[in-house]
Amino acid sequence: MILEVEVRDELVSRLNESQRQYLTEVMVRGRRTAFANAMARQKGYHIPEDTDVTQIEQMLDDWIYTGYIDAGKVSPDLRCECGRPLRYQHQVEHKATGERKYFGIEHLKEHLSIDAAVVSAIKKGFDAVDYELDELLVKMNGSWSVDPELLLLKPLPDDVLMHRTLDLPLLDKQVQRLRQMRAAAIAANRPQPAAQERKPAAKAEIVAEPFDLFDWQEETESKAEGEGPEPPTFELDYTYHGKVKAYLTGGIQSARVICELLIEEHGASNRRFLTGKPKLYMGVCMFIESLDGFKLLAISAEDRNYCKK
Repeated sequence: MILEVEVRDELVSRLNESQRQYLTEVMVRGRRTAFANAMARQKGYHIPEDTDVTQIEQMLDDWIYTGYIDAGKVSPDLRCECGRPLRYQHQVEHKATGERKYFGIEHLKEHLSIDAAVVSAIKKGFDAVDYELDELLVKMNGSWSVDPELLLLKPLPDDVLMHRTLDLPLLDKQVQRLRQMRAAAIAANRPQPAAQERKPAAKAEIVAEPFDLFDWQEETESKAEGEGPEPPTFELDYTYHGKVKAYLTGGIQSARVICELLIEEHGASNRRFLTGKPKLYMGVCMFIESLDGFKLLAISAEDRNYCKK
């Protein structure tokens, strides 16, 4: 639940300076991510939820979120573009022109001239950020504790380590991630049955059709009568090799982001699987992993991230 503003202010006042500074930075980044995700989806980009915000913003050519100011109360010194006094003033900047705007969240649509659905998505994203702050504050004010065995996992994610360093409780989503890590570790250490004890797979279970080696997906596109399935793209067209290298060199790490940029800026195929993943995703990943100067940095069901060696 979202706390009343007065209750939230009271609980925040009990935090020490390091905790407040850290949570302010987290909230700015969270709102920045929510804003960038909504703007990217408006343009038709399909971006995994955990994509780093700096990479999402590289795909945008209009407004990006730069931060907010909390005056502590409604103040005449903090105003919306329309002149109304504010407590919370949100700030955005136009990437192409450098123009800056300052507004209250309720006037987001009027001052940025963006679609109502995008405004709704941004507000929901901001609410989610507030919810996580409230979750932390409620846990700090209560008797919350975490399973100590989860904290023995190695290595702990950076954000979990930061919470431990600052004596902040963990978010539910962080606890869930640790449980998934523990389950994966247990599965990896589980003894495998001897080869002779394994039952051979039934012939009927063998999949002969082409499939996405990274993630099985069904096609989103309806097929004309008599038209067969499009084979997956195992190789990236040579036309895009230089483009992919340029994106990697420029700091883009996400294979999904690179795919969206190839589609938007260079006319690559926009055919997709049901989850929204572009069909050229496999070809992009295989090409990057064939390069000597780059290595796999992180992998998930939704994306692969790369960096320079």
